[in-house]
Amino acid sequence: MTTQTLTRPTRTDASANLTMSALGLVGFPLLILTYFALYPAYGETKAAAVFSSISADTGRTQLADVFGLLGCVLAVPAALAFLRVLRPGSPRVAAAAACCTIVGWIAVATSMMTDPVAVELGDEKAFHAVYTNPVVLAVNVTASLHLIGAVLIGVALIRTRTIHRGLAIAMTAAPVVHLTSNLARQFWLDALTWMVTAAAGVAVLRVLSRASGGGA
Repeated sequence: MTTQTLTRPTRTDASANLTMSALGLVGFPLLILTYFALYPAYGETKAAAVFSSISADTGRTQLADVFGLLGCVLAVPAALAFLRVLRPGSPRVAAAAACCTIVGWIAVATSMMTDPVAVELGDEKAFHAVYTNPVVLAVNVTASLHLIGAVLIGVALIRTRTIHRGLAIAMTAAPVVHLTSNLARQFWLDALTWMVTAAAGVAVLRVLSRASGGGA
């Protein structure tokens, strides 16, 4: 009786953890991909261009932000899932990757709040003042940590040989390609980076699933 009572919660917890990991590892990149596909100001960096694009289609902007914010939330369990898999073989890199990823995506979510500001203000000068505010600029700089975190995850995947080496290398390159393709407004190339991230997530999820099954 005692053994059964202890075993069931353990299996339930393992199943819940695996489900959350699946949502993070696969759901997170697909939601972010959807966000970029919908976002009217994709690739824009100047306040005037961002404001103009957002103002031209506020409904689409708000829908994109819903997907984006959900993706940012799921980036946290994704980072923790990567940490769980990579920590035994590369503890320092895995820990640094998780920290950078989580902090970076929290900052990304915070930076998205400038979109509803643009929608509600409806004034380009006021939006420019918000967009170039030192606090907002600091948040945007902090958001770049998610790129560093993703590169470190890729490095740890290569070092630990957790997944196929080719996929691990692609995962390492994905953040750099994402940044450059985003700035160049080459969505098709950017989309590939998120598909690679999702594929790596599926591969890591299989590792977690096997470990969970082996421990049951």
